[in-house]
Amino acid sequence: MRRRRISSDTTESKFIEKFRAVLDDHTSLSIYNKKKKAICIIRKDLVKSYEIEVDASEAPILNKILSDPEPYESSIADLKILEEEVLPVNEAFQKVFGMDKELKLNSIKLAIGSNYNDYVTIGETDLIKFDVKPTLSGLMSFIKENKEGILGFLDCEYISEEGNVIYLNCGKKNVSENIYSIKLLILASMQQRGFFLQQEHKYYGLQLYIIIESRKPNDDKLFELLKELKIDWELIFFRRKLAIHDWTEIECEKNSENLKSYLRAEYETLNYFDVNNVIRLVVKNQLPFRVADKMASLLYKMKNERAIRFQDRKDQENHYKEEHIQQDEYSVTLKKAEIAAAAKLSCVYLGIHKKIKFDRDISVDEILKYEEELTHM
Repeated sequence: MRRRRISSDTTESKFIEKFRAVLDDHTSLSIYNKKKKAICIIRKDLVKSYEIEVDASEAPILNKILSDPEPYESSIADLKILEEEVLPVNEAFQKVFGMDKELKLNSIKLAIGSNYNDYVTIGETDLIKFDVKPTLSGLMSFIKENKEGILGFLDCEYISEEGNVIYLNCGKKNVSENIYSIKLLILASMQQRGFFLQQEHKYYGLQLYIIIESRKPNDDKLFELLKELKIDWELIFFRRKLAIHDWTEIECEKNSENLKSYLRAEYETLNYFDVNNVIRLVVKNQLPFRVADKMASLLYKMKNERAIRFQDRKDQENHYKEEHIQQDEYSVTLKKAEIAAAAKLSCVYLGIHKKIKFDRDISVDEILKYEEELTHM
């Protein structure tokens, strides 16, 4: 009979991961992973490298008429932002996902004129009214051909609930099999205005955001895009993994209850009795965390492979219906000899010279038999 496992908050939380990485003076990212969704938010600070012109707007009167409020200042961002920061992102996107993939241009407002005291604005809505669907690639081509007459791009949306002033908004849904969407935003947060006034003496702190929503955090296309954006994701994950492992090792060696919890969380097919017997042998022989971890890894693999072999054998025999031929590897408890064999092999693999003490009722021949099985997995 299958033994039912009761899920706990701890079990659920193992599927949730959230962290931040600072990559350089201008770039940072945040990763949020949930069970069937992963979100990567890349932020690039534009305020240090580019200028922005600010003037009073007609919002005091316009906001009495419009349903969506506008900011009380009109600001023009440097055109170089689109050429030097946005164009490389679009090129990276198309290199990874194909030239036929286009980022839809949701909102932008360009300043067309001779100087900041003589210009007129145009936006994506001026094309949409002719049923033309503007794209980021099309925008970049337009800028390249008309650079002399374009002063910059203005704030085009004000989301009062979030306190965000939007300068550029584009994106693509259903990008690939595992990537739900990619968004590219340039915005200034009113919530961060005090910070930029203090640090940079500027009213608007422009930030470029790339938001990637995917089905899983380790998608190859996601990693390929990060690489094209010159983000060393391997270093980020390696640094985190190494630090977490080292801290976990310290806590588990200080307290066997932590080790027990870790093994149950990391190796789900090892049941209560398996883990207890592993801990008992580890404590008895004063084995370090890395040996316990290697033991559990070997035993976990052995249980899984046995379950697969059992399933294949039953499929070939075809005696039972599908729902009756599955073996629950979690419910099958490992023998003490199997655990002792895993301990001996783990010490050998890790170069630890130690004679393993085990219970007298364990047969040496059995240990050798299971060592052979573990070695040839």
